[in-house]
Amino acid sequence: MPDPTQLDPDRLRVALDHGKVVELDGGTLVLDGEESLSVVLRLAPWRARSVARVLQEWSSVSQIFHRSTRPPLDELDLSRTLDLAAAALGDGDEAISRSARGSRVIPNRQRLAAVAILGERETHLSAVQRLALVDAAAWWLSEPNGGAQLAYALLAATCSTEISTEHVYLALITPPDQPDDHGEGTSS
Repeated sequence: MPDPTQLDPDRLRVALDHGKVVELDGGTLVLDGEESLSVVLRLAPWRARSVARVLQEWSSVSQIFHRSTRPPLDELDLSRTLDLAAAALGDGDEAISRSARGSRVIPNRQRLAAVAILGERETHLSAVQRLALVDAAAWWLSEPNGGAQLAYALLAATCSTEISTEHVYLALITPPDQPDDHGEGTSS
């Protein structure tokens, strides 16, 4: 254990059982135009899947008790992103998603990359909108008759520039460099 007199209170790291790590790494987030300190949570894929399922159930239950005087306690975007990330890393379980229409399936790693590109390029979209857009485009890409054109049209209708549309579309259709993408065979 390091000498406690040399401990940096702004950069703490706590390792928990089963590989979970919680860190104060000095990073910040911008929330509603203001900087806020951040907490980093590192999880094994199976633990991320478990947390995703808990958050999904929490979101469903919180909608029952939602009153218009409080903001909704919805963590659906975090749940779906954690679930997609766990599936991309090969948790062995399918991501929470829609069924493919045809035989083509967009791997989870490519879907996650498309969500990340939308997050960087289309800041006007909420996290749930980015997830829904990628899920819908991947669904259309599985359609054998004109699905690629419909997926591209959907992205073009939402993205603010043609270059953003191209980047997201390419993320969805370009196979990853690693042939061991664990998303093969899962529904998009």
